[in-house]
Formats: sequence, C-alpha cells, structure tokens
Amino acid sequence: MSLRIYFILLISILVYLGTLIKKDYFTKNLIIQDTEFLIDKNTSYDSLKNNLHDLCSEMSWFSSLFFDSFLSQKRLEYWMMNGRYILKKNSSLNDIVNKLRSRSQDPVKFTFNSVDDINLIFGILQNKFEVDSIDFVNFFKEQSFSIDDLYFLLIPNTYEMYWDITPTDFFRRVNLEYNKFWTPEKLDAANKINLSKDEVFILASIVHKEASHFDEMPRIAGLYLNRIKENWPLAADPTISYIWKKQNGKQLKRIRNKHIKRTKDSPFNTYHNLGLPPLPICVPSLQSIESVLFAEDHEFFFMCAKPDRSEYHNFSKTEKEHLANARQFHSWLNSRKIY
Repeated sequence: MSLRIYFILLISILVYLGTLIKKDYFTKNLIIQDTEFLIDKNTSYDSLKNNLHDLCSEMSWFSSLFFDSFLSQKRLEYWMMNGRYILKKNSSLNDIVNKLRSRSQDPVKFTFNSVDDINLIFGILQNKFEVDSIDFVNFFKEQSFSIDDLYFLLIPNTYEMYWDITPTDFFRRVNLEYNKFWTPEKLDAANKINLSKDEVFILASIVHKEASHFDEMPRIAGLYLNRIKENWPLAADPTISYIWKKQNGKQLKRIRNKHIKRTKDSPFNTYHNLGLPPLPICVPSLQSIESVLFAEDHEFFFMCAKPDRSEYHNFSKTEKEHLANARQFHSWLNSRKIY
C-alpha cells in the first residue's frame, strides 16, 4: 500500500475521531432529564471530574481519553464553585461545563407549613441545604433566641435560597420576609382585634388545625375571637390533640371528655384555661394567619363538624343549637365505629 493511501487513511481516521469528539462534547445529549448536581465545600477537583465522568457515561471510549484535557482547556478547576446546579435535559458536555463555569447556582425552593414540632425545622433545613442542622441550632442560640421563637419568626411562604447559604444569611432572609409580611395594614388589623403579632400566630395555628377548607377559616377565626372577647375558654379540640400527641405519641381520632380531663394540667388545654396557649401548635399557613387578621364578623360561639365527609362545620349561636349538632355528629361517628 502506498504512502499516499496510508496518509489518506490516517486523515480519514483523524477526521472520524475528531467528529466523534465533537459529537460527544458539543452535540450529544448526555442528560436525559433535569439533574441536580451538587458541589460541596469539600469537593476536590478530582472528585468533580470523576462525578462528571460518571454523569457522562454515554461518551465513546475515545472521547473519554481526552476528557481531562477538555476540562483543563475550559479551566474548570479555576472556575468551579460549590453550590447546587440543575443540569438541563439534553445538555451536552460543553453545556454542562459552561453551566458549572458560570457559577450560576439554582436556588432551593421550600415551604414551611403545618410543622407541628419546631425542632423538625432543623431536619428540614439539613435536607435542603449544605449546612448541618447543628450549625443552624447553634447560630440561633448564639443570637439569644429560644428554639420556640421560630414559631413566631417563620412566615409560611415559599422561599428561594441557595444551597450553600450560611445560617447567618438564612436567618437574615427569614427576618426580611417576616418584616415584609407585617405591613401597616396587617399591624392595624392585629390592633383592631386586640392581639399581638405572636398571639395572631398562636390563634392562626389553631385555626389551621381546625379547618380543612380555606374558605371556612375566616368564620372559624371569628368564632374564636368572639369567645376571647367574652372571656370564654376557646375549647379548641386541636389543642387537645396537640397535647395528647406530645404526651403519648399518638394522634387522636376523636376527642372525648376523658382526653380533656387527662390533659387539664397542660397550659395548652383550652378547655381548662382561658385565653390562648403559650405557643402555636404548628407553623400556621398564610391563609390561617390572614383569616385571623381579617376574620368574619358574626355572632357564632359554637361549632361542630358536620355529620358527613365534607369536613365542614355547623355553626351556632346558642349552646342548645350546638348540643343538637353535636348529638348528630357523635351519632354519625358511632355509626362508623370511630371511637
């Protein structure tokens, strides 16, 4: 075979291999779905390369030989920064590397809502962010806050924060949202119902647990406010459920007099104590907070769940009406063997 043929063959092979590399690096879709890619503060460049190589497992063996060189040419070692990156579906290797080089993190979205035990918040944070939950706890204590203060600080909204956020920046953002929430209009509304900001949150947590439907929350809130104005006990079943679960680790299916009596020494028992409990019984929803601030104005003092599966309530102005509603509901529970 002549030298010319060898040369043409060599050129053809090089062209083919170059095309293969171009396809693998610039056009081949290596990501079949949006993928979360994390670079923590302890990730070395070698670890990053290995993780990327595993992600790009569909590359040809030949392209893999020049993988390190490609990353070096892109100066990824210099540009890499810890964070959370969403690698988009159908991204090529070049797209992936450019995303990491851009240092353009994708924020974490999360919501605090209906968390019964405030200590669980720190576990949620650890699952969402790079920082350890202990760091959050320690920071909070360093600020001379108690853990229970979080009940009043966390606005139940959807937050967007970066995965590598520090405890300092996290609480700065939470405090910003808190101050944004308490507008002059809301402060004026709280003043009109004679409740402090903390008391609004406490009552809202009870409304949140009592109501199964947002459209009923303002009426329930109005009922509780009527009882507070008349210096009546709230007699809120959710507070009994809260105590029982705290003390016995079980969720009650039905509140009976024996449960109320056995929890009478708790400050959360709103049958035996006047006013509000000392803390919220959960992180309330925005709807429940606003339902307290802008409660329905009516003359109802009693409510009882309807004897059906709607999870709505019958409201009444007198105890006589309420007892009639309660008998119907208890009969309905008994017929379904809910004890």
